[in-house]
Amino acid sequence: MNGNQEISMNDIASVNYYNKPKSQTERPFLKYVVCFLTRGDEILMLHRRYPPNAHMWNGVGGKIKDGETALQTCLREVLEETGFEMETLNYGGILTWVDFEIDDGGLYLFYGEAPHGEVIEDNGEGMLRWKPKSWVFSDNSVVSNIHRFGPKILAGALAQEYYFKYHQGKIVAHEVRPLPGWADIHTPIRVPKS
Repeated sequence: MNGNQEISMNDIASVNYYNKPKSQTERPFLKYVVCFLTRGDEILMLHRRYPPNAHMWNGVGGKIKDGETALQTCLREVLEETGFEMETLNYGGILTWVDFEIDDGGLYLFYGEAPHGEVIEDNGEGMLRWKPKSWVFSDNSVVSNIHRFGPKILAGALAQEYYFKYHQGKIVAHEVRPLPGWADIHTPIRVPKS
């Protein structure tokens, strides 16, 4: 940036994308990652013990720590929850939501082929099991939005935004949007203090 270039308030806001959405036009609050590891026709799924999505099957993942990139967070969470040390993962885009059981916001989506070896069967977060893709994309015990975005990201679709609106725990609207330029997985994230 040269000395003559002006910085607008929009430019300042784009540096930190941890802004809670108040409307569909504002940037969502992304503080989580989720990853779907595959082996052939199976996906490693976590039967969650704790909210959000308690007692449902989901990918592995967790909360971004201050100063981590989304990719670093996902690699750390995969290691902690599965025992798999991955060098890299594929970026599937972002998932955003409004009116869900937690604050409006979003998460980064990742996927990759799991290495050989056994997983940690009970990691404190829940129980891990290999499940057929057809089951993951259709069963009612799987987090419902996975049925909509999962087949696309695991087929190698370009990274996109998968937006969901909920009412009383049910999806009432969803759409696929182009990936916003600010949804970068390599930039360290400043997590606001609660």
